[in-house]
Amino acid sequence: MTTLLAHIRIKADKLEKFEAITQDMVKQTLETETGVTRYEYWKGQEDNFYYCLLSFEDKWAFYRHQMSDHHEGHDFADVIADIKLEYVDPVDGAGGGLVSTVDPALTDDMAEEMKIAQERYPIDVASWWAGRR
Repeated sequence: MTTLLAHIRIKADKLEKFEAITQDMVKQTLETETGVTRYEYWKGQEDNFYYCLLSFEDKWAFYRHQMSDHHEGHDFADVIADIKLEYVDPVDGAGGGLVSTVDPALTDDMAEEMKIAQERYPIDVASWWAGRR
């Protein structure tokens, strides 16, 4: 599984546009993609700050999402001032049913888009998680 929390700061004059994008992204993602476990956007307490919780059955479903036409078709650069993708791992017995984030290796027979996604969005499994699973 791959789960991450996106920390997103939006340009002050682009809040409405960003929220319209999020609504379309959630709709398209849930209607057209497989392997999506969670996909939610939340407003934070800081001005112009949002979070997105994304969880996928595996790394490949996450990469398909990132490379999808509906993801690539939005002009995120126009609305996002800053973004940080933080890979997260559930606490055993307290993670809402999600399972550990893992990073399986690419294989030579995988599609080119998976190789591109691997370069753009490498999975970062924190070393200290190993003793906490």
